[in-house]
Amino acid sequence: MTTVLDRLSELLVGYFGVEADEVHPDATFAELDLDSLAIVEFALVAEKEFGVAIGEDEVTPKARVRDALEMLAAKGIRGDG
Repeated sequence: MTTVLDRLSELLVGYFGVEADEVHPDATFAELDLDSLAIVEFALVAEKEFGVAIGEDEVTPKARVRDALEMLAAKGIRGDG
């Protein structure tokens, strides 16, 4: 079963060149070398992947991957959803 974390990791690796072993719940997007522009692009890619709207203020460089997972869960994205 593919988890939401797995799917987020695939997006970060595939679209933004992040090393897979760097993606973990406590990593911030800044630590993953995503600046403000890359965060906007990430939000757009994640919207397509998960089929939910993501506001520009919902993901920031200081946000952790865990925050993105929690935000997606609040929008109904869980497990392999």
